[in-house]
Amino acid sequence: MSQTNSLGDAAESGAGLHAIGQRPSRTQEVFEALQLAIARRDLAPGSLHSAAELAETFGVSRTPVREALIDLASRGIIRFERNRGVRILRSTADDLREIFELRHLLEVHAARVAATSMSEGDIARLRAAFEALEKAGDEKDDRSYWAADRTFHHMILHAAGNERLTNIIGILRESILVPGATSAGRTRSLTQITDEHRVILSGIASGDPDQAAEAMRVHLQNTAENLISQEEDAER
Repeated sequence: MSQTNSLGDAAESGAGLHAIGQRPSRTQEVFEALQLAIARRDLAPGSLHSAAELAETFGVSRTPVREALIDLASRGIIRFERNRGVRILRSTADDLREIFELRHLLEVHAARVAATSMSEGDIARLRAAFEALEKAGDEKDDRSYWAADRTFHHMILHAAGNERLTNIIGILRESILVPGATSAGRTRSLTQITDEHRVILSGIASGDPDQAAEAMRVHLQNTAENLISQEEDAER
């Protein structure tokens, strides 16, 4: 398939996908790499792929690829098609609106709670996650950036003390696999996204629940508007 060649070329140049290194959880590594590939549209919405092709692209065996694909399918991100492979599914603009309505309801509240419940140690760890995000942004390392972003948001959700809330948001976040820094004419730079996280951190670290909640609201609104605009453009 031509997609395999383009992905392989991107991986070789360092601009796209990269072979997975030796890590304790190979399936998790493949899962995260597939998420990023879908987010960056290296694996385009609607495209069809085989486990063998993806295993070759990522430089791993087929077993962790199959396991990661099963997880992605359970989240509605891909679909298995008998005797054909896996299809990358597209999120519609309406899907994104529904997801961000839920995220707004849950994560703004979590940020408010975090501002009054996080210990000094928690805040230090949140700051470290932010610094990792900032560093990845400066280095334009997409994979590390979105991993740090996930960690940052997870810490805030965990501080709310509701594991069901954390799990629900995790599923919602993984349903949105288009980063907020793509699509010509309707983009946000990683610097802009990082700055939004900086304000969230400031509100939590200073113990100001109103600032933390408002900063999270603005961040989610900006992300939603950007992604919905991208999807509406794609649907035209």
